[in-house]
Amino acid sequence: MENAMAAPEKLRIPYEDWEDARFEYVGQYGGGNQFMAFVTGAFPGPDHFPNPGGNWREIKRWSAVVHRFDRDGNHLGTEARLGGFDIEGRAAAGEKAWHHLGQILKDLGVENARPCDIHVKPFSAEVDGVVYALEYEREVTDDGEVLEYVMLWPNDIMFHPPWDGGKYST
Repeated sequence: MENAMAAPEKLRIPYEDWEDARFEYVGQYGGGNQFMAFVTGAFPGPDHFPNPGGNWREIKRWSAVVHRFDRDGNHLGTEARLGGFDIEGRAAAGEKAWHHLGQILKDLGVENARPCDIHVKPFSAEVDGVVYALEYEREVTDDGEVLEYVMLWPNDIMFHPPWDGGKYST
C-alpha cells in the first residue's frame, strides 16, 4: 500500500552547537543569505562507495565545502577546496581541509554570521568531479512500504520526513 509525501520544497538543516556536531557551520549571513559548511571525505564520480578492495585511499579526498543559498533557499553556489587524499593520512588531509574551511568562511564574510537553522531547496553541484547534493529519493520496498528521504551527498546523511523537522541519520 503506497502512502507517500511529496518531495520537499525546502528542507530544514538544524544548527547544532555541540562538539563534533554535523551541522555546526550553518546559518545566515549578508542580509539573510544562508550557508552550510563542513569538511567531508568524498570520491569523484557517481559511485559514493567504491570497492573497498581497490585503490580507494588514493582517490578518496578530504575537502572543505561551503554551500551558499539565498534567503528563499535557492542554491547560489558551492565552493570546495581539497585538503588532501586519504593515502596521506586522514588526520593530515582533514587538518588541511579544516584550514581551507576557515579561509573560505573568512573570504565569504561569514565570520559574523548568525548561526541558526536554515531552510533550503534540494540541489546538486559538481566540483572537481565530486557531486555535492541534497537529493530527494523515494523507493518502494517489495512489501509496498514507501521509503522517502533526502540525502546530503557525499556526507551520507539521510534526512527524514517531515521535511521541516530537521531529523537525520548517518
